[in-house]
Amino acid sequence: MTMNTGSLSCQMYRTGSFLKLVDAFASELDQLEQEMIDEALQKSNTEPEESLILEVEGEVNGVYLQFPLIERSSVSRNMSVLDRLTLTHPIWLLLSITEQEATQILLKQPAGVFLVWRSSELQRKVLSLRVDSSPGPPIIQYPVKESLYTFSLEDAGISFADLFHLVAFYCISRDVLPLTLKLPESISSAKTPTELETLARLGADAVLERAMHKCVLKPLHGSLDAALHEFQVSNGEWQRLQENLTLARAKKPRELGVNGAQPPDHHAIKKIRRKLHSMCKMYSPERKVMALLHICKLVYTIMLNHSGRTFGADEFLPMLTYVLVQCDMPQLDTEVQYMMELLDPSLLHGEGGYYLTTAYGAMSLIKNYKEEQAACFLRSTTRNTLHQWHQRRTTQKNLPSVEDFQNYLRVALQEADSGCTAKTLQVRPSTTTEEVCRLCAHKFHVIDPENYGLFLLTDDSSQQLAPDTYPQWIKAEFHSQTHTRPFYFVYRRLPNVNDSVL
Repeated sequence: MTMNTGSLSCQMYRTGSFLKLVDAFASELDQLEQEMIDEALQKSNTEPEESLILEVEGEVNGVYLQFPLIERSSVSRNMSVLDRLTLTHPIWLLLSITEQEATQILLKQPAGVFLVWRSSELQRKVLSLRVDSSPGPPIIQYPVKESLYTFSLEDAGISFADLFHLVAFYCISRDVLPLTLKLPESISSAKTPTELETLARLGADAVLERAMHKCVLKPLHGSLDAALHEFQVSNGEWQRLQENLTLARAKKPRELGVNGAQPPDHHAIKKIRRKLHSMCKMYSPERKVMALLHICKLVYTIMLNHSGRTFGADEFLPMLTYVLVQCDMPQLDTEVQYMMELLDPSLLHGEGGYYLTTAYGAMSLIKNYKEEQAACFLRSTTRNTLHQWHQRRTTQKNLPSVEDFQNYLRVALQEADSGCTAKTLQVRPSTTTEEVCRLCAHKFHVIDPENYGLFLLTDDSSQQLAPDTYPQWIKAEFHSQTHTRPFYFVYRRLPNVNDSVL
């Protein structure tokens, strides 16, 4: 589902403080939407042309002599352990990692989980097994003996034709091992070969993360829910949220910012409420996000079917807020926070992360519904939470937010009568200030661009940028400093008296 942010141009003027709050959140969501699109394009450009099995078959010559034939219609009971191992070998057969990396991965896993890697010191494959840490070491290494026709574990009297049959045997029999090998839950519970191939493409990290969810989050889910609810009640947040939901339900859709789209009817609201209740019962943050994604798509589809046109974040966010108000479920606030804090950041690129952020924005709008609360336009705590969480949407630490990336530039339009409106623009390092000004005039719908210029604002100065300068170079220079000073790019009307030009 693609949102058309170009609908901003036909937006009615917002006057109330709550509607300004809606616009502020929509602006935050616009930048995440652009990242979602870029991520999808990058993924499509790097999609492998051949299957993972064929790629690994060439890389690990001799590991497996012949792949078993698996019917696509097979269900869980018809897929053997060998079938599952074969289809998911990119998860457990990691020949390029080191012993230290294998240990780091397995230390986070329950007993029985294993990996196979290649030791450069021994010049052979090694089976690493996670065991109970008491009384011995938590990881035991078993070198694999290979001959021209057989594979076996060192000190074991049983040989196998290939590595896959060896591992499959030790999944059902201990022999020389202290316990049998254990497949991650997501692999053992998969019902079709297609599911297993999808897991293989996700890689080891995602599968092991799911195993951790089952081992840790499933038994703790009820306690976490109770603790979060108790905390909300004790600090008064629950009561305020219930009061705001009651007030908002008495309002018409237009008063909540819904404009140009027909809201879901009573039957659709009941269906959405049932789906939300089902989502709340799930312990896995990944499954919760997928359920939330389906709910948001359902809301968007209703909007699309009634109007026949696409909608931007500035129109979808108020509609989602209205729907959540009608569902009357204050517990959704903690549900959203649960997902934001516990979901693997690498899984938040794309639609899942976008709609989770949208849901967070909708719940924040409900919590800030009262006029006296919304008067600050966008509470700093909410903005900071969005910004901090957005920074965690990557597996790399200390990565800047999207507007700090090389090809993005955050520019604010400053008008004397309406304050500031900011947009994240796609600006390459080779783009000049003159070109950025033309882009700003288009994005901000300025009818007299010759009277506007791009300015660099810092704590103690404001300078107009010359047409032949490069804003991205200036931004990079600021970021290269040990202690980065706050700076802003502002597109505004030229003063009567010329400013100094940078």
